[in-house]
Amino acid sequence: MIPFAIASTEKRVLTFRWIGGLVLLLIFPAWLTAQTGNARNSLSVKTSYGIDMDRSHPNRSDNHLYGLHVSYDWRLTPENADWVRILNAQSLSLGLVWHNLSFMRELVDSTHYSGGQAIGTLAEVDFQLLRLGSTKLLFTPGLGISYITETIFTQPATSTIGSHINLSISGEISLEIPLSPHTSLLAGGSVHHYSNGGIAVPNGGWNALLGSMAIKSALGKSTPGDQEVYRHFESNHAEIWFGAGVRGRYRTKGDKFYRSGAYAGYNFYINKALLLKFGSHAVYHHTVFDPDRFDETFQYYGSSLERIRLGIAAGADFMLGPIVIHGMYGKYIHYRSYHNVQWYWVYGLRYFFTPNIGLQNTHLLHGAQADYMNWGIIFRI
Repeated sequence: MIPFAIASTEKRVLTFRWIGGLVLLLIFPAWLTAQTGNARNSLSVKTSYGIDMDRSHPNRSDNHLYGLHVSYDWRLTPENADWVRILNAQSLSLGLVWHNLSFMRELVDSTHYSGGQAIGTLAEVDFQLLRLGSTKLLFTPGLGISYITETIFTQPATSTIGSHINLSISGEISLEIPLSPHTSLLAGGSVHHYSNGGIAVPNGGWNALLGSMAIKSALGKSTPGDQEVYRHFESNHAEIWFGAGVRGRYRTKGDKFYRSGAYAGYNFYINKALLLKFGSHAVYHHTVFDPDRFDETFQYYGSSLERIRLGIAAGADFMLGPIVIHGMYGKYIHYRSYHNVQWYWVYGLRYFFTPNIGLQNTHLLHGAQADYMNWGIIFRI
């Protein structure tokens, strides 16, 4: 997803950012587990094989990977929450994922560099798109954190992976076919992405297309779950957020570019699981691009000749209890971009302590290139 991002940051800053992401991942399954009561849960074991999505490049035509994914699945029922019923959610899972990236190679000056190994956690939610008899067609998005052994610092000639700690993002379409009352077979295809969001660069990232087979075995007995206790606003309302983040500098561990950001907008209530939204993003560059100090200030598509840039955007929030997944696409109304960038998009997570206040993470991108991740606080009025 981020083939052109170029930056770096200190280890302690990078660790802080990913601890924040890990906290969200741990909150997510912990909260939903409390909601599922004694519903029948399950254990899944999945094997996968994939190819490099950039294999059209002649140097990557033979790139491939394989892996194993073991997860514990909490069953969701309509009694658990309104969003479960509205979005037809089936289960939440938290698992361990291992991918062998040894055959995902980058060619530099006639030398092939191995991608190494990737191991980490992945949180996923199954949404049922269609049901034919007892067979289900599922869409499963996932988000996690992984450790990758080979980086631009262990292999300085490379430009694919900028740091050991990386985001792991996936999306899968699969068929769940019952084999017995307690066991199901799943067969699917997915896309999987590894990168660090521009915190350390260069950071082209690995992008793979995978096929998989899994066995899911039910555990225990099924009983109704508890009723949902969390409620968002069930009407139109305003929203503002503030935060800050960093973008790394090219092949350095110490220096970084700081960003501060803010958003103000209006949310249109559709139902208890969906909001449509419109608003404006502002970004403050603590370091602007200076052509006379090119190497020192260059930030690729994030290079700005002025400190302030402004954009307007539209999108949606998907509300999974206190967890909210959001995405927006926008156009700049003021941005003195060195590359004449005019469009941007954002996505991220929120966790609401009350309907009025929560924590937010917003990842801003230009095309396929990450600009920076903003971490801060969000208010709804």
